[in-house]
Amino acid sequence: MTTIAIVGTGLMGTSLALAIKSSNLKVDIVGTDYDSVARSGAQKSGAFKKVESRLSNAIRGADVVVFATPIQAMREMMESAANDFEEGCVVTDVGSSKKVVLQWAEEVLPKHVSFVGGHPMAGKELSGPKNADGTMFKGKAYCIVPSVNAERAAVSSVTTIAEAIGAKPFFIGVDEHDSFVAAVSHLPFMMSVALMGTASKSANWDDIAQLASSGFSDLSRLAAGDPVMHRDICVTNPEPIVAWMDSYIRELYELRNMLAKEGGPDPDALHEVFEEAMNARARWKAGILTKIDRVTSDIPSFAESMGEVFIGRRGMEAQKKILGGLKDDPANKAKKK
Repeated sequence: MTTIAIVGTGLMGTSLALAIKSSNLKVDIVGTDYDSVARSGAQKSGAFKKVESRLSNAIRGADVVVFATPIQAMREMMESAANDFEEGCVVTDVGSSKKVVLQWAEEVLPKHVSFVGGHPMAGKELSGPKNADGTMFKGKAYCIVPSVNAERAAVSSVTTIAEAIGAKPFFIGVDEHDSFVAAVSHLPFMMSVALMGTASKSANWDDIAQLASSGFSDLSRLAAGDPVMHRDICVTNPEPIVAWMDSYIRELYELRNMLAKEGGPDPDALHEVFEEAMNARARWKAGILTKIDRVTSDIPSFAESMGEVFIGRRGMEAQKKILGGLKDDPANKAKKK
């Protein structure tokens, strides 16, 4: 049986385990976390075959290892596990910043493993295994950023896991990823924090708060997110975030100047700006600008790739076990037609 080890059993790690468990992949899922509360919650979720208290116990024997810890903890975890990875192991992560993680993987991980950066564009403002949701990834982009030395089979393994949990694999370069994600994920969080700070620091906040309704709640929702996760994102991806914040400030200042115009705001100009924004959002929601299907046809199936990974390490008998780890692999069905 193929084994997937998930390091970090918080919201993302446990949600991923639940999604894999309910997929067509026949695998054992092992979890580990330094936090005993997170381990207990993960065990109660029923997503894991077992949850280990020691990192080495979870890593040893695993065919795929997923780092789902806060970003700044990943280097230390990689270093701690460096001697425990099986030869040919596929290593990936679900972190929101990719450049630093790929750099750490290059510096720390042993040469006998393949690292493939991953980032599912899914999440919640809530944290912890008790809030895990195995359906969270369905229909969402799953960014895949292979390291320069990653084996083709390793890329295929991560791709097929993404597909199995209902996500849409999205191949992207590391610099593109960190910039684009800063625009649509990291900037909104900073906006939410700034809005919450602007309103709550007012001397009249006690009265203002009683008037705040769904609009304020929607826009401030991300400020309720895990402070550790967002701290690590900002520390590991500051330049792209600053660039997008500068762009947002310019956009906001243009709106401010329209309202402060001598003689009063121009109604037609304001209407045009609001209509343009409304139409841009409508096109995005309708998927008109979405080009998500970036999976290439020459990537082997999970079963093929796992066979490639382990031949030479576990021989033909192990390959049969791995090939039996899937029930109805869509890639195999397509080849039979």
